[in-house]
Amino acid sequence: MILNTFLISSLVATGLALYIPEHTTSNECNCDGELVHRNDTQRHLYICGDERLGPTDLPKNLPLSTYVASYDRFGGLTPNEFLEKWWNDTIRADGKKPVGWIYPSKNGFELDDDERPIRANVNLVKGTLVDRFGEPTGRFLSPATAPFSQRALHPANLITGKNQEFPSNYHLYKVTKSFTVQTGPIRPWFGQPGYGVQFFLGEGITVNDYLSNGSLEPLNASALIREAKHCALSGGDTSLDSKEL
Repeated sequence: MILNTFLISSLVATGLALYIPEHTTSNECNCDGELVHRNDTQRHLYICGDERLGPTDLPKNLPLSTYVASYDRFGGLTPNEFLEKWWNDTIRADGKKPVGWIYPSKNGFELDDDERPIRANVNLVKGTLVDRFGEPTGRFLSPATAPFSQRALHPANLITGKNQEFPSNYHLYKVTKSFTVQTGPIRPWFGQPGYGVQFFLGEGITVNDYLSNGSLEPLNASALIREAKHCALSGGDTSLDSKEL
């Protein structure tokens, strides 16, 4: 338990200091396989023309340059192997669409030797910068500018909007009122090394709830570019509670 708390404290304190080098392979260009929805008219936009596999051109500008440095989107697999491992084509009960991406159990926290999630309470204080890939209906945040590979997300999260600078589902927030979250290391998933920091808001609690009560303020992602022009990116402080969950 003490070791788990120390690990969480270290992750939060270092924030985006973790870096695990990866190597890109030519497997990304192999579009063979029955699971790949190959569409040659869309190959200029997506790998193999399949939106699930992410954009052909990765975002390069800050803050995404740190997110995707040495990024291996399929973890050494071919696109077809990647989809075979991480995508579920089973149609949902409503008969409208497939189950889709296969996500980790226990809210994606790394597990200890007894298969329990490693997590603890953290107080996000006013001024802290946090972000997420996904709409505000979600329940997870991360320290702003954490490298993408540490977040263990699927590559479709990197699809950009019209300006080609930031992913269309990337959202940046500033904490305006302190609140408590569950935090811990992210379990490796989607062929990514993980072990970044995630902030879990709780069951039934979403980012929208904290936007509505004024605890979070949405920011334009370009704010991180402006911040990065100074000596350091200031993301505020986090205060770790002594109680492990």
